[in-house]
Amino acid sequence: MKRLQNKIDFLFVGLWNPDNVYKDTRHNIGELVIRMFADKNKSKFSISDTGSYEQAITEINRKKILIIRPKVSMNNSGVALKNVLSENDLANENICIVHDDIDLPFGRLRLKLGSRYGGHNGVKSIETELGSQSYYRLKLGLGRPGKGIDPADYVLSSFSKSEVEEVDFLVADSVEVLLAFIDDKEIAIKKASERRVIDVV
Repeated sequence: MKRLQNKIDFLFVGLWNPDNVYKDTRHNIGELVIRMFADKNKSKFSISDTGSYEQAITEINRKKILIIRPKVSMNNSGVALKNVLSENDLANENICIVHDDIDLPFGRLRLKLGSRYGGHNGVKSIETELGSQSYYRLKLGLGRPGKGIDPADYVLSSFSKSEVEEVDFLVADSVEVLLAFIDDKEIAIKKASERRVIDVV
């Protein structure tokens, strides 16, 4: 039986590796979005009873949004999410997982419901633990690594100086997509798909 702490309308989860050694790496960009979303709505994170995630709660347009940062490794993200859902009852269709995607060109966004994990081990863990793909994913494009660079090394590297400004825009635009998601998912999908890289001179 679920021990319900809050009536939640939406759940936003930013995937990352919380250890300091991975701070500011490409793989952690999902958490950057979640952190900015919380900051913009003046929400503070606190550790959960299980210790497997940090949570912040905000209310927008009379909807209650639970914002989550797992405190487990990226590859065990599903464990944290399972703990969240054991205490909060909401439809999978109102869950949005925010994460990096190397198969999406750098700076592009895609919001999609019910797709396979596509090689992302954090999403794979969630799919395994939930036994479902019926949740939304906001994917932030990193682009493929250069020739001879291992994808695992690439996602665990920091953004280059030439990329940092565009990453800031990308994170801010992702927050706007999440805000749109609360009111109208189709508009949010369109907003994400129309995002283009800004040419920085």
